Amino acid sequence: MTPKTYEDNFFGFHSDDSFNSAKEVIPVVLQFIKPASVIDIGCGAGNWLYNWKELGVTDFLGVDGDYVRAEDLIIDKKNFVSANLDNGFSTDRKFELVTSLEVAEHIKPENAEKFIASLCNLGDVIVFSAAIPGQDGTLHYNEQYPDYWIEKFAKHNFKPYDCLRELIWNNDKVSPWYRQNILFFVNDSVKDKHPSITTNTKKILPLVHPEIYRSRVRDAAYSKRILKSPYTAMRYFASNFFNKKK
Repeated sequence: MTPKTYEDNFFGFHSDDSFNSAKEVIPVVLQFIKPASVIDIGCGAGNWLYNWKELGVTDFLGVDGDYVRAEDLIIDKKNFVSANLDNGFSTDRKFELVTSLEVAEHIKPENAEKFIASLCNLGDVIVFSAAIPGQDGTLHYNEQYPDYWIEKFAKHNFKPYDCLRELIWNNDKVSPWYRQNILFFVNDSVKDKHPSITTNTKKILPLVHPEIYRSRVRDAAYSKRILKSPYTAMRYFASNFFNKKK
């Protein structure tokens, strides 16, 4: 069962997926940039940052809401800052790499501009992914196709580069939402410093990963079976109603 709130074991539910994905994806990112410092916005328990540390990055910071409990962190508490991501956030320095993975969809639409501006102020190279429409998940307020985010990054002179998806697309150790959505964004002012990223000028397509597609098809088939039986449908909706009341 998917958690209904962040407090409802959200990070425990997603922890293994996130940790295992990080182990696979970070070495691929390192083919393009070898950052000395990393900040992860929406870091949860610190799964991605833990893996950056394992690969030699010691200068790192995680930022997330106060729903992340100190006892759930797998990174040192001194490397974590609590902030309301909807309100924007800042630090007194920049980082060589900014990451925000499957977080932006949790930001309310009216705060999306502020969220992207905050990311862009933290560094010149960003690894970003966000849920697309129909992906579904806990408190997804703003599922959007890449063009929506590309337009917002463009206001801060960042362009998208699709270097990572094809390299992890068939890696079943990586959760499908990362394989589907992950992109680089690079500030035009440092474009020439990162040719391995910025020479990739292919069009950014709104892709749907087969695993996510199959999952939605199974969900639809299940719903269809439920609706065929009035008794089963009544039990299903009653169960959902009482679960939401808890």
